[in-house]
Amino acid sequence: MTTELFKMTEETTIQNGIETKEVTQIETIIKDDNDNEVGRLHVNKWGGSFNLNTGQLDVQAVNDGIINVLNPQ
Repeated sequence: MTTELFKMTEETTIQNGIETKEVTQIETIIKDDNDNEVGRLHVNKWGGSFNLNTGQLDVQAVNDGIINVLNPQ
């Protein structure tokens, strides 16, 4: 199970001459051990969602991948 960053959106603000960047959206592709896409995880400032492709799906691997994205070690 691997992940690949698909899209990341940053918001830059300048306040009192100090520039601050904040990530406002990330979309990650979840891939199986054969490099096939098995799902996507989308998180933004207001919430998040994920989609999983059905079929020959390794449920444990997808579960572990989502947890690793949400709680990297």
